[in-house]
Amino acid sequence: MSRLRKSPWILLSISICAILFRLYSLQIDPDPRVRSQAGSQYWARLRVTAPRGCIRDKNGISLALSTPALSFFIDPTLWDTANAPLLQDLIPQSRLERISSPIDGRYFLIARKIEPETADKIAGLKLPGLFWVKETRRVYPQGNTLAHVLGYCDVDDVGLAGLELFWDSVLYAPPEGRIIAKDARGNFVDVAIPGQSIVAENDGSVQLTIDSRLQHILERRLREGLMLNKAEWAAAIILEPGSGRILGMASLPDFNPNDRNTFKDKESLRNNVTSRVFEPGSTFKPIIMGNVIDNGEISKQDTFNCQGKIKVSDVVIHDIKAHGTIDASRIIADSCNVGMVLSIRNSDPFQTYSYLKRCGFGEVSGIEIPGEESGLLAPPSQWRGSVPATIAIGHGIGVTPLQLAVATGSIANGGKIMKPFIVSEVRGKDGSLKYTGKPEVVAEVLSESTAEWLRSAMRKAVLSGTGKTADVPGASVAGKTGTAQVPGGGGYQKGAYSPSFVGFWPSENPRFLLLVILGNPSSGDFLGGKVAAPVFRNIVQDIEQIS
Repeated sequence: MSRLRKSPWILLSISICAILFRLYSLQIDPDPRVRSQAGSQYWARLRVTAPRGCIRDKNGISLALSTPALSFFIDPTLWDTANAPLLQDLIPQSRLERISSPIDGRYFLIARKIEPETADKIAGLKLPGLFWVKETRRVYPQGNTLAHVLGYCDVDDVGLAGLELFWDSVLYAPPEGRIIAKDARGNFVDVAIPGQSIVAENDGSVQLTIDSRLQHILERRLREGLMLNKAEWAAAIILEPGSGRILGMASLPDFNPNDRNTFKDKESLRNNVTSRVFEPGSTFKPIIMGNVIDNGEISKQDTFNCQGKIKVSDVVIHDIKAHGTIDASRIIADSCNVGMVLSIRNSDPFQTYSYLKRCGFGEVSGIEIPGEESGLLAPPSQWRGSVPATIAIGHGIGVTPLQLAVATGSIANGGKIMKPFIVSEVRGKDGSLKYTGKPEVVAEVLSESTAEWLRSAMRKAVLSGTGKTADVPGASVAGKTGTAQVPGGGGYQKGAYSPSFVGFWPSENPRFLLLVILGNPSSGDFLGGKVAAPVFRNIVQDIEQIS
């Protein structure tokens, strides 16, 4: 009786063991048909880029965005190496060489984020073993426009320079996991990871203060000036002096962030407006003049005798000509070096140094883009001999174009140093407001009366002084020329200059401030009034036609 009771359990145990053995044998040594079917299936988990947030100008025009792109790979087990020559000139040569011989594995990337035209050619070949996956690539619709400000990303869409780097935490979208599977027909299909979308949109965005219309004018006219004068580099910036809002910023040579071949020249990647340090020359005179007048070191009615040169310590400072007896306003209008040296004879180096620091020299402004230089401003303990005199005429000090424009803006706006800003707002991935750019007074460096007097003196410079070539009928331009020598090798480089012009309009109540600099022109003249002022005039004329 007990044997009968035990027998069903024995039979059940034997059956289970038989089933387990069969399963084991199928896994270890499956039927050839099963093995063939399994071989036709393919699964791979890839990580592909997701769209970054968008960068737009003040009017909502897209300056940087993400668009669909294809990345191509092969399954070496299905790939015929004889087909490799068909991809000649369509994929990188190094990849072409690799797939011309047998490769191990099931996945080999041959081209990443291909241009649409090339991608269509590759896909159109319909080669066995060649497949693709959808990704996104960063695109700059306006090419070179504002390249130094926007910056660029790497192949995985991580910001490397400019705004793309500075605001990467907002714009960047982490790579998305993608499962690639082969269907029964041998075609590759995307399979979304459970609980996740295939591609997550990044709603983060950066909106700029830049006006694309003004930016195009700035770049086109600056390029004309660079080519006409065969200059090595150029920079220009236009801003609202009353707010510090930057409307345009241009730097040459430039690059196209869509084309990495244009990255080869390292100088083309430099933003000259924020990262180029140069001696400002005579464009610095109104800034120094405002300080000595407000300090009571001279009066607006004082006169000075310019005989064409003056010796200070062991240095002789020259003028283009002897100006004779001139008042303080004509020192600015006629850009008189001797007059400037005479006007600062009673200046206290420590007070002047403090004033220049409050104007922003020797400091970074904090603008919302990376790579800003602080310039060169020696401590007052080193202001010996001729140093105060050379600084008064814009030598012996290194500034960035941005610093010079902001400091000159204090003359245009009534005496205030405004913090420059180029970003109006930043929104996070969820649309929340992360940052808002707004006017901020950093310091008050001039009295309103002195600022008004300086505007009048700079208007004279355009009407009857060194800046006559910058005059635009009906615009009431006020400005100042600059022609600085270029330091190097323990002195100044022979024949090397940085002509510049800085001005604002209308002079009575300025809406715009514009600075133009051309570095080391090798054709024609080298004076700021002959080289930079005409470029300034052309830009103002174009802006006046659209504003």
